[in-house]
Amino acid sequence: MPVETKIEVFGVKAALKELQKTDKGLRKEINTSAKEIAKPVTDAAKSKYPTQYLSGMARKWSPKGRQVFPYDQGKAVKGVVLKIDTSKRNQGLIVIIQKDPAAAIIDMAGKKGGSGARGGMFINNMNAFGPPSRVMWPAYERNAEAVNKEFIALVERVMDAVGRNLVTS
Repeated sequence: MPVETKIEVFGVKAALKELQKTDKGLRKEINTSAKEIAKPVTDAAKSKYPTQYLSGMARKWSPKGRQVFPYDQGKAVKGVVLKIDTSKRNQGLIVIIQKDPAAAIIDMAGKKGGSGARGGMFINNMNAFGPPSRVMWPAYERNAEAVNKEFIALVERVMDAVGRNLVTS
C-alpha cells in the first residue's frame, strides 16, 4: 500500500526567518530537533547503502570533467543529510538529500529512462536492486507516520514561538 504525504503549512519559512533575527538560540534548537526527528529516516537510508553495487562503479568516471564515480559506501552514508531550506526558490522546507553523486545515481537511475545501449544496460542492471528510488524514498515510507507527526508538533512549536515574539515586541 503506497504512502502519500502532503502536509501544507503556510508561513513556516517566514517564521523561521523571523526566529533567525529574534531568537537565534531557539532557531538552532529547532534545527537540532528537526535532525533528531528525521533520524529514523536518515538512519534507514544510510543502512541501505551496501559496500558495492556493480563492479564497474569502483572505477573512476568523470563525464564532462565532473567526477561522479567511484562509488564509496562511506561517502554515500555521509551524503545523507537533512537540510532546512528557507529560500523562496524551493517549495520544500525540510528535505533529506543525498549529496554524494554516485549514491544519488544509484538511488535514482532509471527514473527517466536511459540513453543509448550502455545507459539502458546500466539501468537494467540497477533494477536488480529495485526500482528508483532504491534507498531514500523507501527509507521515508517506512518511517513516514511517526516522522510526520513529530514534524507537525515542531511546526506548531515554531509558530507559537514566533507568535510570542510578535506579542512581546
